[in-house]
Amino acid sequence: MPTQSDIEHLLRRTEFVARPGRVAELLPLSLAAAVDDVLAVPADPGTITLTAPSNWERGEEYTHFWLNRMAHDSPRPLQERMSLFWHGHFCSDLSKVDGAELMQQQIDAFRKDGMGNLRTLAKQMSTQVAMIRYLDNNDNRKTSPNQNFGRELMELFLLGVGNYTEADVEASTAAWTGHTDNWETDAYVWRADWHDSANKSFLGVTINLDKTAEGQKAHGYEVIDTVLGSGKVPGTAVNISNRGRDTRLVAAEFLSRKFWTFFAGTAIPAAVLTAMRDAAIANDFAIKPWLRTMLMRTEFYDAGVKQGLVRSPIDVVAALLVASGKRSEEATPLWLMEGMGQRPLFPPNVSGWKSNGYYVNASAMAKRTETAQMFFWRLMDTYWDDTGPNAGVITLPGGTITRTQIVATANDMAKARKLVDDLLAMMRLSAGPESLAALYAFSQNVSRWERADVLLLIMLMPELHVA
Repeated sequence: MPTQSDIEHLLRRTEFVARPGRVAELLPLSLAAAVDDVLAVPADPGTITLTAPSNWERGEEYTHFWLNRMAHDSPRPLQERMSLFWHGHFCSDLSKVDGAELMQQQIDAFRKDGMGNLRTLAKQMSTQVAMIRYLDNNDNRKTSPNQNFGRELMELFLLGVGNYTEADVEASTAAWTGHTDNWETDAYVWRADWHDSANKSFLGVTINLDKTAEGQKAHGYEVIDTVLGSGKVPGTAVNISNRGRDTRLVAAEFLSRKFWTFFAGTAIPAAVLTAMRDAAIANDFAIKPWLRTMLMRTEFYDAGVKQGLVRSPIDVVAALLVASGKRSEEATPLWLMEGMGQRPLFPPNVSGWKSNGYYVNASAMAKRTETAQMFFWRLMDTYWDDTGPNAGVITLPGGTITRTQIVATANDMAKARKLVDDLLAMMRLSAGPESLAALYAFSQNVSRWERADVLLLIMLMPELHVA
């Protein structure tokens, strides 16, 4: 049976935080049953109708909706966490796409189908207007090929660097010619007159053989089917260790490493890589059994893994939303998220966001402090009021605490401890012994007018920034 530490770890990595109610639900179960419960995401997570007047504001509106789903509104937040993974993998950027609704369509697809099948998801992503614009496939025609999408599909999305040749890039690019968009309607458009339908050799397979109208339109999909099917890494590929290997094995290992890095935060052990690769192949790249294999590995619950992941800015904001009980549109400073190093809808480049040390630098950590302060100020809105129904009260997810209760702890260690313990319980958080000692000392020794600042220190404690 899993320990409470195991269940809390599983939930922090899959559902952003270990909500006490979820811990209580899963703790009596076997690890297999607990993992299956986490994986039991709804078939349709729903979405929002964007109504804000400007494109930028609609992007913010969707971001708040998505953050609320992560923190409050999803019965199985792994669905939103996986969509975040895909958003950082199959990247598009609102600044270049220039359409909040197009970004919404892409992320909603990740939310709905992100735990379905890699092959299906890759094909779906390939003809979304957000991706077509972001990687310039709307400029890809047989008379003037644009290699951006054809190259990144292999390099960043499916195979990894060095497992193909420039001839394969050219063949992939040709297969994707003609898939474009209409800037006025934001609709996907197929232009048969732009398409290069000549037979091509791609990863050792001849593609583009079907010359019917529908067959030519599907030539791009052949690229994905070949990578995840009968392709071979060329004998002249840069990656010597993979030369001659089945590309489906290389792709399965490539994505397995990315899954492990995202959820575990450490280098993937060789035995885990083999098990995840084999699960992907055995299930024809179905994502749910692939993830299940990862989450069932004993290595996932090792002490080094449990302590090995710095929360990304999106993870931090989701945790703060849960701890404060606030809705994103009320409390989340999106511009500060950018300063922390990660803002939804705006990945830094086509490679997406990195993890762990990527977010640890003086500037980013200062923005984390400012973000916690912003949440603190929202919670303190009525604390200093002397009139009104909530005067002198801080409202938290698990209850309320009054100004009188807070200021009464001066020079009394028992009361100081109780204040900290009550706040942690109301925020549904736990703290390690070092954090507790610091919080207790602060609560006891600071002036009564500053004692409420213990709430800010709770939001800055390491337990909220390391998952």
